Amino acid sequence: MELQVRAGFRPAVPAAAAMGALAAAAWVALATRAAGEMSHDELLDSGHAPGPGAILAFLGFWQLMVLATMLPPAIPAMVAGAGPARVAVREAVGLIGATCVVWSGFAVAVLAADAVLHRGVEVWPWLADRERLVASMVLVVAGVAQLSRIQRRALERGRAEPGAAWSAARSCLASCWVLMLVMFAVALESLLWMAVLAIVMAVQRLVPWGIRLARAVGVALIVAGLLSALRG
Repeated sequence: MELQVRAGFRPAVPAAAAMGALAAAAWVALATRAAGEMSHDELLDSGHAPGPGAILAFLGFWQLMVLATMLPPAIPAMVAGAGPARVAVREAVGLIGATCVVWSGFAVAVLAADAVLHRGVEVWPWLADRERLVASMVLVVAGVAQLSRIQRRALERGRAEPGAAWSAARSCLASCWVLMLVMFAVALESLLWMAVLAIVMAVQRLVPWGIRLARAVGVALIVAGLLSALRG
């Protein structure tokens, strides 16, 4: 029996390959520490506000992480909605740009909130002596959010028919922000945990049983946060 190739797949191959190559290059840069090492603590634990150069360096590192984790799950949706080769390339470029912009906004917002949190730790001696509780709290809050109905609906919408670049980027943000918050808080210095969270985000966005995985991950985050608080 002759194998039928779905129309629109072949023209999308170059764009899909380029997205995959860009994601692979980002993983290589992260694995080899070509972009250095970066975490929010390096920016905020110095006791004074970080300068523009330090913030730009952090955002550059963050872009690598976004490219590595967010592009591979976006490839199937981009291929599914692709038209001619030129259109597919243009859509891929637009999707990459929109994804980087949306997640950069997320990083700036979370970094600002983290700065306020660090300031609270500095002026509250009780919390300063129990700083581990901050990370524990983030894990518990993330777990509760992961189990919420809002998050379940965001994941369901994320698996719907792909839309324009900005719509797809916003959908990606809505469905993955919880685990990206965990990435920001506890995993930026660990390539292994980056990879684990990237796989979880891809699975929960792409496969039919992804919502069940999201629930299991939510429970695991709550348990990890509580255990961390008790140990601390």
